[in-house]
Amino acid sequence: MSKVNIEMSKEQYETLVKMVFLGTWMVNSTKIELDEAFEDVRELVLSKYKAAGLEDKVVYEEQMGVYDLDINFETSLLDSYVDEYDEFSFWDKLIEKLAEKELTALYGPLEENLTEEQLEKRLELEEKIGRKLEETGITQLSFDE
Repeated sequence: MSKVNIEMSKEQYETLVKMVFLGTWMVNSTKIELDEAFEDVRELVLSKYKAAGLEDKVVYEEQMGVYDLDINFETSLLDSYVDEYDEFSFWDKLIEKLAEKELTALYGPLEENLTEEQLEKRLELEEKIGRKLEETGITQLSFDE
C-alpha cells in the first residue's frame, strides 16, 4: 500500500482534527456499528496530536486504547457546528416535507422523478412555506384531525 505524507501547520492540523471529528461524528452518530474506515482515519489523525502541540485538545484514553478529543473541545465543536447544522437542516427538511405533502395532495402519489410542472410547483410551495415559517415559526403550524 502506498503512503501519503502531508505537511501542515499547527493551525491546519487543528482544522483537520475538527474536520475529522465532525465527519466521523456525522457518519457514526446514528449507527450502532461504527464505520471502521472512518474510525481508523480518526485514530491516525488524532494520534499525531503531541507533534502538533494539541495536548489541550486531544487526549489518549489509556483504558480504551483510543485517542479522543478533550471533553471541553468536543463540546465546543458540537455547540459551534452541529447545533447550527441541526437547526438549519430541521427547517430545511420541514419545508421540504410539507411541500411534498402538498404536492401529494395535488398530484397523488409522486414518482421518483417529478415532472417539470411538479418541480415548478414544489419550488413555489417551498418558497411559500418557507416565508410563512419565517414569519410565524411553528406557532401557526396545525394539523387537521
